[in-house]
Amino acid sequence: MIRRPRPNEIKLLPHIENNADLGYARVGLRRVTDMPPASLASLELARRRGLLWMAVSRFDRPVGFAFLKLRGGTAWLDQLSVLDRWQGQGHGTALIGHSIETARALGFDALYLSTYRGVPWNAPFYERRGFREALRGTFALPLRSVLMTERNHGHPVWRRAIMRQGIDLSRR
Repeated sequence: MIRRPRPNEIKLLPHIENNADLGYARVGLRRVTDMPPASLASLELARRRGLLWMAVSRFDRPVGFAFLKLRGGTAWLDQLSVLDRWQGQGHGTALIGHSIETARALGFDALYLSTYRGVPWNAPFYERRGFREALRGTFALPLRSVLMTERNHGHPVWRRAIMRQGIDLSRR
């Protein structure tokens, strides 16, 4: 089930992100595990704006979350994290679906994200859910800014992809 987090649950989300990131060390991306998770302030702001959702277990325990940002006229999936032991059960797919529906309701014709190429739970995962890699020469300024920020934080740009999923606004 997907729902909005309660204020007292925000503090749980960095733990989910950190846990989900542990797999990067196994694929030579240890740097990702060293980066700080999303701040509590940014998560709380997103919660208040209706841009943060949680996947919960049947016992209503948080097992994952999605964090949407609106950047320069684009809808951006900033973070998607699911606890390692809960991956592969449809929680990430459900969170993506909810993110797409929110972007549609806000009038966006696409949802963007950045991810790693060649990491099974990154670009290939998103491709199976309808995302396609955007060509580098076609990036709007907000998307170029994301890549520059990621580079400055130590992400190897050559391994990164910006992906896009078109959204049919006639289904609103």
